[in-house]
Amino acid sequence: MTRQHPLLLGFLLLISLLLPIAGHAATDIATVTTAKGTVNAVTPTGESRRLQVGDKIALGESIKTGRRSQVVMEYTDKSRFELGPKAEMQVFEFSMGSKEKAEQPSFVSKVSVGIFRFVSGLIAKESPNAMKVKGAVATIGIRGTHVVGEFEGDTAKVILLEPEGEPHPTAIDVSNQFGSVTIDEPGYGTEVPDANSPPSPPRRMKMNMIRNMMQSLRAVQRVNVPRPRM
Repeated sequence: MTRQHPLLLGFLLLISLLLPIAGHAATDIATVTTAKGTVNAVTPTGESRRLQVGDKIALGESIKTGRRSQVVMEYTDKSRFELGPKAEMQVFEFSMGSKEKAEQPSFVSKVSVGIFRFVSGLIAKESPNAMKVKGAVATIGIRGTHVVGEFEGDTAKVILLEPEGEPHPTAIDVSNQFGSVTIDEPGYGTEVPDANSPPSPPRRMKMNMIRNMMQSLRAVQRVNVPRPRM
């Protein structure tokens, strides 16, 4: 009987380990509906690709926008995420859940930097505590709503907007290790001034601030900006 060379055995073992990985398809969770300027998706292994309208986004990919760039992504639960210039985000948990398998829905994302707008979909409607947007200094708990926010360094701004479509109850929880606030009235928001402070008490945000954030996003869809009370 001929003896196989140790190097050949090692090579065959490596191939057998890599085949299941290569055969495992990435989970597509979103489709690009708008892409302006430079928008890239970066895989966990560092591979980068340019995104265009119609492209799919896989779970775990980081989405990055360049200067004067914008991207809008629609997720399979009909949620929409929009990023403005020089922004970066990643979704690392996404599941519609399964009653048969007793699995709960989950949608957990991280915005590392930049201005974003989020319109929740079916996951938030069916499981209000399942959606979270994490940043460096705060976490936003989504309860079926429409939000605009910005994470920059050790600061954050988060504003609740009018819900899209038919009026319905809407709210967000903004929290970090120093405290938390609940915002349940459109036009109100909170700020985190530094890495060692809690979110500020909810207050009506200035219209100019909201308009500037929306203009920075270069939104292509109409946004209902809260009207000031008389």
